[in-house]
Amino acid sequence: MTYKTILLHVNDERRVARLVSVAAQIADRFQAHVIGLYVLPPVPTYGATSAGARMIASSLGAFRQEAERVHAAFEEACKGHPVVAEWRLIEPKQRGVAETIMDHARAADLLIVSQRDPEFDFTTLLDVPDRLVIETGRPVLIVPRVGSYPTIGKRITIAWNGRRESARAAFDALPFLQRAESVRIVWVNPRAEKEAAGDLPTVEIATTLARHGVKCEAATSSAPDLGVGDALLSSFADDGTDLLVMGAYGHSRFRELVFGGATRHILEHMTVPALLSH
Repeated sequence: MTYKTILLHVNDERRVARLVSVAAQIADRFQAHVIGLYVLPPVPTYGATSAGARMIASSLGAFRQEAERVHAAFEEACKGHPVVAEWRLIEPKQRGVAETIMDHARAADLLIVSQRDPEFDFTTLLDVPDRLVIETGRPVLIVPRVGSYPTIGKRITIAWNGRRESARAAFDALPFLQRAESVRIVWVNPRAEKEAAGDLPTVEIATTLARHGVKCEAATSSAPDLGVGDALLSSFADDGTDLLVMGAYGHSRFRELVFGGATRHILEHMTVPALLSH
């Protein structure tokens, strides 16, 4: 198993270089093809008055200009990287941004996106990492909106709790795990989930991954005064984690995404890139 097609969703000129840097180092490691994707937002045109039509045209024009700037930033960021890159600009008409990204992501091995950025004027419209994690059926690597990440996947932490989503994430991440210098598999507060945890809650998955050539350490973490998300984040600086692998727990309810506490916390406060699967 490897990653040969990487889809990189870009929508904000300021964040392009950070995202390309992450995508390029992963593509170089796996000899993968990178697709940069910009999706124009849908603009309703039905029933528009002449004044409304002018406003629609103006909005579309502004987003097309932003797409040109993002494209230029993408091409510039790709220079100097040994990566085969492709650019796609999609105008989906009435189809939503998230749905359009999913159409392309489901034919890729790995999707890379940015964490939501509240300082981005169009974050509500164009930043959709939460929906992509839950709905694409593909592993999604989310890059924090700030910081630089010169290494991805040398020291990996797997958040494990024995559920379907964490199993999916662990095996989706195998290409990273097999090349990592160290892998720590941790279950935070396992005794809070007695039925699932067992006596040695991370040993069996560690043994299975070791058969795939993964150098891993099984561990548990007791942090009763912290939530799982905080406990994970607080450990990264100590052990040098540069990639978190975890299952994403959530569902759609009345068109609203409802996440588990740890997933929501990581999505909002992440400090290292995180590979999430649902």
